Amino acid sequence: MIRLYEFVKKILFFTFFSFLFFCSKEESSSNESDGFLNNNFNDKTIIVAGSTINDGAVIWINDKKIKLIGNALEATGLFYHDEKIYVTGWQYGGSGSVWSLNIDGSNQTQTKLEGKFSEGQRIILHKGDIYVGGYFDQGSCYWRNGKKINLTINADSMSWGIGIDSNDNIFNVGYYMKSHSLIPSFWKNNKRINLSRPSHGDGEAKYIEIKGDKKIIAGTVMAPNNFLGYITKPAHWINGSRSTCNIGSIDEGWQNSEVYDLFVDNEENIFIAGFSQDMDSEYPTYWKNCEKHVLQNGEVTGVIRSIKVIDGKVISAGTQSYFPGIPCIWIDEEQYIYDEESVGEVWDMLVIDK
Repeated sequence: MIRLYEFVKKILFFTFFSFLFFCSKEESSSNESDGFLNNNFNDKTIIVAGSTINDGAVIWINDKKIKLIGNALEATGLFYHDEKIYVTGWQYGGSGSVWSLNIDGSNQTQTKLEGKFSEGQRIILHKGDIYVGGYFDQGSCYWRNGKKINLTINADSMSWGIGIDSNDNIFNVGYYMKSHSLIPSFWKNNKRINLSRPSHGDGEAKYIEIKGDKKIIAGTVMAPNNFLGYITKPAHWINGSRSTCNIGSIDEGWQNSEVYDLFVDNEENIFIAGFSQDMDSEYPTYWKNCEKHVLQNGEVTGVIRSIKVIDGKVISAGTQSYFPGIPCIWIDEEQYIYDEESVGEVWDMLVIDK
């Protein structure tokens, strides 16, 4: 199945780009950790999930790095409830997991997720139950308290984001393949519903935010282009109605993008985060209501994996340089690097009150 190939591909890419990164690490301008965080958010704790080459799956609680038990490769999703941090992720060649730990990083526990080559992507708690969105070697699925519930199987299909509304309806978002096309879709209580995509194009839904009766989903769509073949653009769907964001002029070199997170603020402004790509590299980028913002004026390459807006400030977590890079966060345009010598990935972020 394709899932085994993807596991191998991730490891090969991780190793190969690590070599390239060490050979050509770009210079950066960053602030000291304690001063930078404290000067911005004295009353907040910033939690980031990801990995480093040396440690495997880790989380950072402010500037404190904590290795997760069980030799996992990636930590990909976070949730916080009742003084506990919940994390999901996966181990190469093994299975997905859920970890729980105290806010100071102590008292770790690990629970394996059912399914061969399973990968947990995002995690939520609802009425005492732990839900994880993800996929395994036979297709898309989600887990409730570690038990796997299949969505679309025996086909190329993945789910990432997961959400539950006030009526206890469970939503998963992702894609499935049909007739060599990727079809963006979501599952409501395990029933799949297709989302719109460009004519003769593809799409992937990835993340969901539920605001009252609105189901806001973010992802990407691919549209045919006479010059480049296909162009990937960020998109969001509100109750099924799609808006597609611009990545910039092809004449200026912009040709691609990817989406890794969605955030909707209290005024229902929609923030989509990832990267935009020109002929030279990838740049950490977010779109606010489809208006494009490249961090640090494009002076630093990289990617945003998670985005939040707190007290009017845009907080982005990701890496400087792309796959892998240097784990970091940006507060508005100002960058904070965890460790200049640490190479890895970032996948999710929480900002909580201390």
